[in-house]
Amino acid sequence: SRHFDSGHCSSLASPKSIAIPLNSRVRASTGPDPAMPMLRFQTVDWEEEREERFVLDVKAGMAEMIAMALFVIMCCGAACGYGASDAESRLVVAFAFGMSILVLAYAVTHLSGGHINGAVTFSLVLGGALPWYQGVMHLVMQLLGSLLGAGILAAIFPCGMDETGNLGSNVVNADYGQGRALLGEVVGTFLLCTVVWQVAVSPLSRAGPNVASAIGFAVFIAHIFLLPIDGCSINPTRSFGPPIVAHFRGCADYTEGGLQDMWVMWVGPLIGAAFAAGLARYFKPSKNFGQPLSDSSGDIE
Repeated sequence: SRHFDSGHCSSLASPKSIAIPLNSRVRASTGPDPAMPMLRFQTVDWEEEREERFVLDVKAGMAEMIAMALFVIMCCGAACGYGASDAESRLVVAFAFGMSILVLAYAVTHLSGGHINGAVTFSLVLGGALPWYQGVMHLVMQLLGSLLGAGILAAIFPCGMDETGNLGSNVVNADYGQGRALLGEVVGTFLLCTVVWQVAVSPLSRAGPNVASAIGFAVFIAHIFLLPIDGCSINPTRSFGPPIVAHFRGCADYTEGGLQDMWVMWVGPLIGAAFAAGLARYFKPSKNFGQPLSDSSGDIE
């Protein structure tokens, strides 16, 4: 058995025992090569682990900040370079978002759980899969990473070269309105967080090393759906930095709306994340899951 620091855990076992991803400090199973652990889950006693120590993992928070900064630079940078005004450019931007989260999730999952999304963090805390104090750390560091990424992006793209006019901020399309955009964000984030719960967290998942691929493609298809409506957030922390930096940047061709519509990019994703957490609890495996059914006499039919 091996021990790992940082990461997140899942409450899909029983009230006093939890299944924790291998990137946590637990007794975890490995693949054929012990030096290359696979993403698997083992049940451990949470009370025992909690009594052992109560630690805030700052390194995990730093990993989230760095990953979020890179995410904003690469993804919003794609929007700045190509725009997102037609089907062709939207496909490029959607692919950038999906592939970036896939790559970064593979890169930092063993360090922080690879959330890179405040809504995912919120869902895991709400569902009991991540301690609240670590969730707060993740959220704060994600917000700082978003600001840092947007600042670097502003240094790379001069005002006249930013096709979005606002560093890739989320702005609601007036033809849809905030109400429809809000509903779209709820649905898109629910999709993403449900994939996270059922593919990455559930002890019944058979995704193995393909977890990050499933999450990346969930982000991709959510962007295909939502880019024409509001630029697709499904990630409130990603939507935090660009509009703030773009506003204070003071470009002559600045496109407004990012700050005014930011509430949609927070409320919608958090509602969707909460629904996904509730669904995960509903689908939590029972104690007898997988055991053969028997009649009253004990004989299997």
